[in-house]
Amino acid sequence: MGLLDRWFGAKYNDDQLISHAQVAVEEDPLINSAAGVRINSQQGVITLTGKVYRLAEKDRIEGVVRSALRATGAKFERIINEIQVG
Repeated sequence: MGLLDRWFGAKYNDDQLISHAQVAVEEDPLINSAAGVRINSQQGVITLTGKVYRLAEKDRIEGVVRSALRATGAKFERIINEIQVG
């Protein structure tokens, strides 16, 4: 933990971001291949990786994650969607 983190607190809670995102993806009934998706967060930058079968599912996953994080009020920097379709 850095000196600034001790004074001002960490800006992002990466574990919380990952948890909220994973729950949102797993609970969405329109996402069929959530098991192939990995969610990581580092300093508030959320990275989605893995493989899905349809482009619509890739886009849906990113939208669900973004909506869930905004609904919970969790701070994040951005979402990088590197999910492969095929």
